[in-house]
Amino acid sequence: MCGITGIYSFSYITNEYAESVTHSLSKFTHRGPDFQRVFSDETVCFGHARLSIIDTSEQAHQPFTDASGRYTIVYNGEFYNYKNYYSELKSDGVSFVSSSDTEVLLYLYIKYKEACLDKISGFFAFAVYDSFEKTVFIARDRIGIKPLYYTQQDDFFGFASELSALFPFPFAKEINVQALSSYLQLQYIPAPDSILQSVHKLAPGEYVYVSPHSVEKKQYYSIPQYSDNTKFEGSYEDAQKLLRKKLDASVSERLIADVPLGTFLSGGIDSSVISTIASKHVSTLQTFSIGFRDNPYFDETKYAEMVAKKINSEHTVITASDKDFEEHMFSILDSFDEPFADSSAIAVSMLSKYVKPHVTVALSGDGADELFSGYNKHRAHYLLQKHPRVSRLLSYFLPIFQKFSASRNSQMGNVVRQLIRFAEAAQFSPEEIYIVWSSIQSQESVKQLVLPSVYTTNDLKNYTAHFSHSSMQDVLYADQHLVLANDMLTKVDRMSMLHSLEVRTPFLDHNIVQFANSLPIDYKIDKHLKKRVLQDAYRGDLPAELYNRPKKGFEVPLHTWCCTVLQPIINEVLSPSFIEEQKIFSSSEIQLLRRQLLSNNPGDAAGKIWALVVFQKWWEKYMMHV
Repeated sequence: MCGITGIYSFSYITNEYAESVTHSLSKFTHRGPDFQRVFSDETVCFGHARLSIIDTSEQAHQPFTDASGRYTIVYNGEFYNYKNYYSELKSDGVSFVSSSDTEVLLYLYIKYKEACLDKISGFFAFAVYDSFEKTVFIARDRIGIKPLYYTQQDDFFGFASELSALFPFPFAKEINVQALSSYLQLQYIPAPDSILQSVHKLAPGEYVYVSPHSVEKKQYYSIPQYSDNTKFEGSYEDAQKLLRKKLDASVSERLIADVPLGTFLSGGIDSSVISTIASKHVSTLQTFSIGFRDNPYFDETKYAEMVAKKINSEHTVITASDKDFEEHMFSILDSFDEPFADSSAIAVSMLSKYVKPHVTVALSGDGADELFSGYNKHRAHYLLQKHPRVSRLLSYFLPIFQKFSASRNSQMGNVVRQLIRFAEAAQFSPEEIYIVWSSIQSQESVKQLVLPSVYTTNDLKNYTAHFSHSSMQDVLYADQHLVLANDMLTKVDRMSMLHSLEVRTPFLDHNIVQFANSLPIDYKIDKHLKKRVLQDAYRGDLPAELYNRPKKGFEVPLHTWCCTVLQPIINEVLSPSFIEEQKIFSSSEIQLLRRQLLSNNPGDAAGKIWALVVFQKWWEKYMMHV
């Protein structure tokens, strides 16, 4: 796990960019604290920051050049099945100088070029330079677990693991107002867009081939979609058995490391399954959970402790108070190199910070919700489809629901909030409903928030235009492209790597993704259960208490924090004077939102305020003096 950066010069004057790449590399020392190095010639300048996981010796340092001196790689990720190719490559005459997956990947690329991507089980973003052909090949993993930003200018092509690492490169930094609109509606910015006009994200399953006269981008992998030709023909019991077999193989593969390893254990089904499987392969598994001392409604550590006791793991509970958050909050806001407002990132960051002194690698349960239908919105969508008349009836009661206090801060307030969202969604078409489920506020609300001189319409249907939304399978498929890659995996990567911790996601092995998408929808959700096949497959392994409680997700008490410890920052960056001088947002709309936050019916005001605060702190750091 590392950070990569580089520039390809179309005019062969890389020496002009060497300082920029060195400066770029310094922007993500947290991604690779163990070693940093720069490689350059007249065509490219590559930088690499290393977090040593497999073969921690200096022989595995990057940028790594092959024996001939022709090819050089910078690589971020893990190639779990790399040992499978030792014999083949040795028979080709390769004499390995390290025991790293990096070296195997480079020689596989040399032999197979882009076809090497089909052989990799793992997650990655990497670039290979061919000094003879004067080309650079850049690829991102199938699901989008590792990030890759790039910018194409007249004189150069630049790339990096994080947006902040592109800022030292010489190009105009201007806000992409369409991306701003998406961010305010979704709380994140989907690929291929970024918050800057001249910067894009390489999408999952894509590669870019840069040559002296062209830049070609291609899709080498697409997540398989459910169809009559791909559907699983076995019984429900067969599906459970096969899922257990595939998950066991995936977890086992992801336990490969030359450094200490453990698991995140929240007490939910997903992380409990991963921890249970891992405990069968590790003599004494280390598990970690986080709780909220001052907000018991959000604290689920008792369930994690039940699982830890059952699997006999060495369990550590990290208890965070509001004071802990206050001390941590400033580093969180400072860490976002692109606006990102999923507030559960706070909990992931705090957990990663306290886990890092114990282990360098942690397994998580991310991805199961998008594969097997685990979100409350999936339940709501399922009910809308199964009971359309009841759904339409509920929409008539919307004015009544809106009279009650709605917020995420209590069980009753959250029920009201969900009823309101359900009743609102019942008024829309299937395509429009999906956008409602995915958004924290409507496009119309965003339009009111942004000044007319700045606002640009950005229809979120553009991001999911090639997906149908007529079935539950379609909803999950859209989530795998929109929510999983751009929200969930972005959150885990940024927050874990902020603390130099590698997080691996066994559910997102591409073989499991393909299997999950082949299952009939009633294997995943029915009137009683979400993630049905997953829950039933491990019912005998997990404490019964995990099955008799509502799903909360990895949420934090954002409303409480916005009304208390965040108030000084809110007063600073959302003050009328700041807003009016900035000339992006409507000061009057923001003040209305602030009043709603402190009212008896805050709704999702805290989430909207948090998104604004995150953007403002980012703008202050990166754009205020551009």
